[in-house]
Amino acid sequence: MSKFHLGWFLGPGITVQGWNAPAYAPSYDWTKPDIFQDGARALERACFDFLILEDTSAVPYTYQGSMDYYLKTATFTPKLDPAVLTPYLLMATKHIGIANTLTTTFYPPWLLARQMATLDHYSDGRMGWNIVTATSDAAAQNFGYDKQFEHDQRYDMADEYLDLVKQLWEAWEPDAVVMDPTTHTFIDPTKVRAVNFQGKYYKSRGPLNVPRSPQTRPLYIAPGGSPRGRKFSGRNAEVVLAGGDSIEAMKEYRDEVHDHARALDRDTGKIKVMFICAPMITRDRQAAEEYKSNLPKMRAQKLEKNLASMSFLSGIDFSKFDLDTPLPEIKTNGMQTLLRTFKDAGPKATLRDIGTRAEGWDLIGTAEDCASQMQEAMEEIGGDGFLVTGPLMPRYVTSVVEELVPVLQRRGLTRRNYSHPHLRDNVMAF
Repeated sequence: MSKFHLGWFLGPGITVQGWNAPAYAPSYDWTKPDIFQDGARALERACFDFLILEDTSAVPYTYQGSMDYYLKTATFTPKLDPAVLTPYLLMATKHIGIANTLTTTFYPPWLLARQMATLDHYSDGRMGWNIVTATSDAAAQNFGYDKQFEHDQRYDMADEYLDLVKQLWEAWEPDAVVMDPTTHTFIDPTKVRAVNFQGKYYKSRGPLNVPRSPQTRPLYIAPGGSPRGRKFSGRNAEVVLAGGDSIEAMKEYRDEVHDHARALDRDTGKIKVMFICAPMITRDRQAAEEYKSNLPKMRAQKLEKNLASMSFLSGIDFSKFDLDTPLPEIKTNGMQTLLRTFKDAGPKATLRDIGTRAEGWDLIGTAEDCASQMQEAMEEIGGDGFLVTGPLMPRYVTSVVEELVPVLQRRGLTRRNYSHPHLRDNVMAF
């Protein structure tokens, strides 16, 4: 089979890495860039395509109607700004792409376009953008709104947002900067144009005051499991951050995104649907079976944390529900993927059932066994790769990059080197 891609989704964001986990490394100061730089270097040695820096814009208060649980347990908070960390990661690496999470709903388009163009220059073309619309009322209130915009409207806004920033990034011709001393011309005025964009949601004169960057625009990465989110990915994404707790669900996800793309005459070969996974590498198969046997206990211990997370993402306080009574119909303006989770669990599912469910696709075993599972999944799904998710705890990163990845490379499944200087070209190389 052909190669597939690897990325890392830094699920906890720029925060303490692995708090209260068995492999937590308290010797690292999470408020400094060192642990993130070390992680990025390790991923680059393993030839990961990119590292996505997750982010949210609020201290949650949904669960139990208070910030207390989130603060006490470091759930979704604290979080430092990934855009500020990015230059430190770029200085520590030479090839791996770095993708910032920035929301279209609250970030001014011109400001985002300028920031990303600047970082693409500084990185020599290694920037990606994880495009999110934000979900919570808490985030909306931090930006001066009473509540979040309606779910599908957020994606309508995001479609228009991308139309605008694309024009801002393309307002400078590639050869606009001439720096010709004989004519005393630094920039050719005929090669920079105003945009004068006016849409339903956004308006901007343009142009940027940053010349066209090496990639022109960052690599577009888009999550979103809702029907509207998948349609957005089909229209815009170059990399789709996808979920799925089975190979069948993953294939259905990829096929649906491709259907949306084909309806818009997009080349589906230029859309890489990459699936979240959290490989647990064990020393042998017996250890893998022991780990699997402990999963119900471990999931039960995480029940309250999962309830608090679902509360924040949905805007519904699940502390008010009986844990062992079948859930009523749930409606939310927050993350619609949760509604699919509730529906898939069945009409008799309780909150305890959902809060202790398997979190995605189980990938547990020796490096050889996990590599075989990944290979079989890609053969069945049709591509395009995996996004390892989790904190950058040194022990966990080492298990992936020094045990799993070498097996994948020996089998010819993942890259051994970066064939291009720019992120987009590496992602589209196969």
